[in-house]
Amino acid sequence: MQASTVIARILGARTSTGLVDLGIDGGVVSTVSGPSPIGPETVVDAAGAVVMPAFVDAHVHLDKAHLLGAGGLEPTGPGVGPAIALMQEVRRTQPAGIVEVGARKGVESMVRHGVVAARAHVEVDADIRLDMLDLHIALREENAERIDLQLSVFPQNGLTRQVTALMSAALRHGGGVVGGCPYVDDDQEAHLDVVFGLADRFGLPVDLHLDFDDDPSGSMVAAVAERTRALGMQGHVTIGHVTKLAAMPVDEQEVAYALLAEAGISLVVMPATDLYLGGSGEPGSRSLAPLERAHAAGVRVAVSNNNLHNAFSPYGNGNLLQAAWTAGLTRQLVGAEMLDLLVASITDHPAAILGRAPHGTTAGDVADLVVLDTDDPRLVALQVPSVLASLRSGTLVHQQRSIRTQTMEVTS
Repeated sequence: MQASTVIARILGARTSTGLVDLGIDGGVVSTVSGPSPIGPETVVDAAGAVVMPAFVDAHVHLDKAHLLGAGGLEPTGPGVGPAIALMQEVRRTQPAGIVEVGARKGVESMVRHGVVAARAHVEVDADIRLDMLDLHIALREENAERIDLQLSVFPQNGLTRQVTALMSAALRHGGGVVGGCPYVDDDQEAHLDVVFGLADRFGLPVDLHLDFDDDPSGSMVAAVAERTRALGMQGHVTIGHVTKLAAMPVDEQEVAYALLAEAGISLVVMPATDLYLGGSGEPGSRSLAPLERAHAAGVRVAVSNNNLHNAFSPYGNGNLLQAAWTAGLTRQLVGAEMLDLLVASITDHPAAILGRAPHGTTAGDVADLVVLDTDDPRLVALQVPSVLASLRSGTLVHQQRSIRTQTMEVTS
């Protein structure tokens, strides 16, 4: 079965509304248990397996993916500073081909795990200039049928006049989001001014690596919210990590959540990285932002892969469902509402962050779908079933041997 096979129907799909057949026309769900058209059609027989919206990753680093073991690279242990320094060394000493191999492997692992869209964060630096952006543009074009890559360019090693100019060039060259990393610069306010200035100039959304440590003091949430409101960018700003939230007293957390909700700022947590690098020797839950409290306060929250098998997290593997499972286990989330939140954090919520149209199993939704190896929707976030098949806009992009497809003649 070729990856370019267009699917007209999924038979026996178990959804949140029960067991149905899903008709697909032009990449959109057209019918739910409706009449079939007359003529030949290619179908996926889900045979009662769960069918649900495909996964969307709001924050991933493909230019750091699968670099463990490359050129002797080994994990550094806790602490974001040593991981950044080690990555700088890799950029200086290792051939670009190693990075490309890891990036392609990252794409393959995400597609295999049912990810149909992702916001990839692309390093811009005086040494590598726009090399990483060119790599991502090539990956985006080559894999356009299987996964939609939205590119966020960011200064991993800090802003200088030269890097700011390179950021501008990258945004003209194909970057679609202005990324930032304030904690790598001494003057975080100035860093934010440059990032938001670029976003205002180019009319693009902002995505920030923010507050990535276990010190509850010195949060930049208020500064980000202020700039978001001043530029009228509500709904177009995302912050990732924000592990300071996990270290704050609950009353201070609530103040931060209120600021984020009022400014329409989304929060992305990254279990594999946040738990591995954070915690300062304390239990790992300290370094994962309380996504359930943020959600309760009206903040859109998402869970991401972020890093895939590299110095920032040797445990990343491209499986967003496993990332959501890890977040739920760490935050001790139970009950139907919290399990639904975990699923939404890797489907609907990140899709909204990326500005994508609704996708799923309702008539009119984009047919970005996954078939999972379970017949119980309640177990999806609890047991991490494998992805049997995935569709992007109605096209089959991944299939395990155990899932059956066939072309059938429909006569009535």
